[in-house]
Amino acid sequence: MGNTAAEDHSENRSQESQNGSCDDNSVATNGQIKPDVLKLMAQIRERVKEDASQQEDVRPAFRPESSEPGKGSNRKAGELLYSEELRYINSNYSYSLRNNFDSLTSHRPGILGKFIVKVKRKLLSIIWDSLLKEYFEAEKEYQANVVRFLNDVSKYVDERDGSNFWELIRKIDVDVTKAIERIERISDEQMGSIRSSERRVFDALDEALASLRGSIEGLTGTVQKHDVGLCELESVASGLEGIIAKLGKDSVPRTQEEGESKQVPDYSYLMLENRFRGSEEAIKNHLKIYPPIFQNASAPILEIGSGRGELLELFQEGGNEAYGVDIDHAMVEAACAKGLRSELGDGIAHLRSLEPNSLGGVVAIQVVEHLTQAQLEELFELVASRVVSGGKAVFETINPQSVMALSSNYFRDPTHVFPLHPDTLSYTMKLAGLPTPKVTKISPVPQEAQLKPIPVESYMTPRWAFVIERMNWNFDRLNDLLYGHQDYFIEVEVP
Repeated sequence: MGNTAAEDHSENRSQESQNGSCDDNSVATNGQIKPDVLKLMAQIRERVKEDASQQEDVRPAFRPESSEPGKGSNRKAGELLYSEELRYINSNYSYSLRNNFDSLTSHRPGILGKFIVKVKRKLLSIIWDSLLKEYFEAEKEYQANVVRFLNDVSKYVDERDGSNFWELIRKIDVDVTKAIERIERISDEQMGSIRSSERRVFDALDEALASLRGSIEGLTGTVQKHDVGLCELESVASGLEGIIAKLGKDSVPRTQEEGESKQVPDYSYLMLENRFRGSEEAIKNHLKIYPPIFQNASAPILEIGSGRGELLELFQEGGNEAYGVDIDHAMVEAACAKGLRSELGDGIAHLRSLEPNSLGGVVAIQVVEHLTQAQLEELFELVASRVVSGGKAVFETINPQSVMALSSNYFRDPTHVFPLHPDTLSYTMKLAGLPTPKVTKISPVPQEAQLKPIPVESYMTPRWAFVIERMNWNFDRLNDLLYGHQDYFIEVEVP
């Protein structure tokens, strides 16, 4: 604005000079018009103040450089502070105020020349001290402040740029960290949702498979039950057919006195055996474990309570000499019809009638539970005396330690006297003079009919895993009590 006023003033001044006139701001010297600098500066100051007062409330427009990459300033941080221009200013702003008046000379020779030199030096010294020295000192101070200000501005700009740079770096780092945390959180939520969905699907599949498995097991059990029922019906039907065919026939050797009347045999127990004990094929499969025990028998083997003769058939197939004694006429008749040696009579009475050491072994399957304690003691004493030394004696009975065997098998037969614990039977045999017997439990209950253990899954906590393992341990104890082996046999070698 000041420059504009000066230009206008100079134009007016030139016009006035052309017109050969002068105004208040010019003076004429020797016919030449010169500007009055002091008045012009005063006018410029007044105009500047007036313009400043008028523009006091108006903020100048600010147009920032574009922040897009590749546009705006190409300067780097620190370039201003370490620029060549600032280095030059710092090196050359200062100059000495001392005047070298010795350099003044005169071309005039002699005393006149020296006098002229002295006059020049004196005049310059007066002019310097009175006019120029103060001005140049102020100028020097001004330049020093300008240079100092430029250095401070350069440092400020550099520090500001550096601060802005690192602040931007920190902001970017914080933003990136927050973004990564959010991404990780979203990823965790997604993974949790996926795993939860997978667990629900797997649980649903496990539940469906468990339900399907339970249905299959139920159907399998029903089929097995029906198979057993069919076998029982077939056994009953074949037994009835045999009984009807044999009515009125007497193919059993009897020990009757002369004049004793002939009676019709009682087939009720044979029918009970056919109905509940199982088919002859199933019984033979159950009794296959006994012939190998007597394979080295040196004398005939006696089976007490030979029934329908399933074990006698196995002895015959294995080449062992064996015969049976049974008190039931229908049973003996059924065995004799198969070509087996079976006699009607009481087993204990038959042993009493034999000579000592005349038998190679004695076996009684599901017989001892039909005897009283006195009969048991006599039976074991006779076995100890009638079987040769080294011969075997085997007695099978229902296992009372299994609740299922006791409730389903023992109490089904009305002719049973008392259930026999393995310890009780072993002790009775020891009192009869037999050595310590060997007890073997047989006829296990199928796993499908027992209590099922709870599986320990990998996702369970240690506390729940421990609880389930403890429950499974209790299930095992309950299985042993409720669904233990249904039978056991005692094996002893006669001394």
